[in-house]
Amino acid sequence: MKVRFFRRVVLFFSLAFLLAACGSGGKTYSVGIDPSWYPIPLQGKEANVYALANEILVEIGREEGVFFERVTTSWDNLIYGLKEKHYDGIFSSITPRTFLERTYTFSDPILHTGPVLIVKDEVKVSSLGQMSGREVAVDSLASEAVLIERFPGVIVQYYYSIPDGLDDVIAGLYDGVLLNYVQATSYIRDLYFGKVKIATPPLNDAGIRLLTLNGDNVELVEVFNRGLDKLRSNGKLEKLLKKWELN
Repeated sequence: MKVRFFRRVVLFFSLAFLLAACGSGGKTYSVGIDPSWYPIPLQGKEANVYALANEILVEIGREEGVFFERVTTSWDNLIYGLKEKHYDGIFSSITPRTFLERTYTFSDPILHTGPVLIVKDEVKVSSLGQMSGREVAVDSLASEAVLIERFPGVIVQYYYSIPDGLDDVIAGLYDGVLLNYVQATSYIRDLYFGKVKIATPPLNDAGIRLLTLNGDNVELVEVFNRGLDKLRSNGKLEKLLKKWELN
C-alpha cells in the first residue's frame, strides 16, 4: 500500500515539474533528495515528507520564476553527489553548526524535526521552564542533553517506547515526554487525539533544509529562502504541512 502511494506521489510531481519547466524561462537548479530521509525517525511518513518537499519546490519555482529538477538518490550517496556536483543542492537533516557552516550553506527549514514537550491535554504549560521540579521522560541521550543544558531543574526519566511514554503521561507517572515533532504530530493526530498535546515549539533547530556547498550556488539558497518566506507569508506553507499531515 505504501509503495503504491509513493509511486503515485513520484508520478504526480514528475508531471508537475515537467509542466513548470515548460512554463518557466528561468534558471534550472538540480536538487538531490533521499526519499527515506535517513536518519530522521518519521513514523512512517517518509512519503508525506517527500511530497511536501516536492510541492515546496514547485511552489517556490512558481514564485521565483525558476525550475527545480529533482534527483532521487540514496542516503549514503547524497553528500557524495553534492561534493561531486551531480546536483546543485540537497535536502538534508544536517543541522547548522558553526564548524559545518564552513562547508555548507543552509537554507531555512522546510520542516522542524526537533524534540517537543508532550503533556496531558488539560495541562496548561507553554514552556519547559515551567516544568522545573517535574519529571519529563526522554528516549535518547541527545534529548537528555537538551534538558540538562537548557532546563537543569527538570527531572529526567527514560521511556522505552513512544506508546509507553505517552501512556505514562496520561496515567500521571510522568509530567511530560519529549518526542520528535513529526512523531508527536503523528501520534496526536491518531491514537492519542484529545488525550495529549504539544506544549512547546521544537527545542532545537533540527529540521530538513536545502543546503549547498559553501561558496557554490549561493544564489540557489537565496532564491529558495526568498520563495519559502513568500510561502510562509501567504499561508501556502502552512496549508502544505496540513495537507501532508505534518503539523
